[in-house]
Amino acid sequence: MSFLRILGFFWVAAFTWNHGLLYGKEYKEHEINWEPLKKRPELYQEYWGIYGDGKEQKTLTRAQMARSYEITESVLKSNPRWVDGYWILGSTAFQWASSFNEEKDLPLAREIFLKGKKATESCLKIEPNQPLCKLFLGSAIGSIGSIDGILSSLKNAKTVEKLWVDVLNSNVNYHFYPHITMQGSVRYGLGMFYRLVPDMWLIHWLFDVRGSLDKSIKLHREGIALDGTNACSDIMLAVSLICKAKGDRKSSQGQEGFALLDKAARANTENINLKLCVTDAQKVAQDPSRACGYTTTKQQDVSEEAVKSQNKT
Repeated sequence: MSFLRILGFFWVAAFTWNHGLLYGKEYKEHEINWEPLKKRPELYQEYWGIYGDGKEQKTLTRAQMARSYEITESVLKSNPRWVDGYWILGSTAFQWASSFNEEKDLPLAREIFLKGKKATESCLKIEPNQPLCKLFLGSAIGSIGSIDGILSSLKNAKTVEKLWVDVLNSNVNYHFYPHITMQGSVRYGLGMFYRLVPDMWLIHWLFDVRGSLDKSIKLHREGIALDGTNACSDIMLAVSLICKAKGDRKSSQGQEGFALLDKAARANTENINLKLCVTDAQKVAQDPSRACGYTTTKQQDVSEEAVKSQNKT
């Protein structure tokens, strides 16, 4: 068992549902206010009929995600200051939109991501430091950027970085499920961010952000240590390692990256979002040049030539 895996076990084992110690820092578990939903018994019953008891991640259909969104939106209309409702709306929109990756479906996915963006922006007007709203606002902006093209969306990169770093530095965590946490998820997002933003002085000069494959790999490892592995966490760490290794299968990073791709490609899951990562792991293994610009939404060209072409005067 590796040292990192031992540490990961220690961090997870140290957690309780109210407080936990992660990376030497004490976190408080966020508690959701369900009262506005409970006031609508028929919707409350239907909502938990969709999600079950919440103890394990349930495989939802797109129709179920859409209905969950409608229920939360309906409750928010009569309870416009229900802060938890806004990030729940943002989270549902993110999962729903992320289930689409066919080119023909991207306009619909973008429209749903925009709904999540609007909801979480409304949340932060009420409670400016709410970390879950910051997490899903950053996720919505980043996902829209993946659809529009990373390089054309770099003007929003600093906003996304700040939102997610604020979440990372907060003293709050939340368990969406026993093996999916807010602190693990923000590390997943930032790991992608630091791979997709080019590590170039020109980008830093123009947009005050800079990519870092070392940061990306570190953050993905931390996220896996917290939440465990699945096909998507494996492929995201894999592509960062392969990108760092420049596709060299013989290097230690390349060997680890390709082994993770093979693991992800063989994963057995019924989850609609994880299935995308299983399929994509096979594609990246066949064409490792996709690694640096890989997203589940659309392949990105983050090469130096593309950066210069995008920003030429």
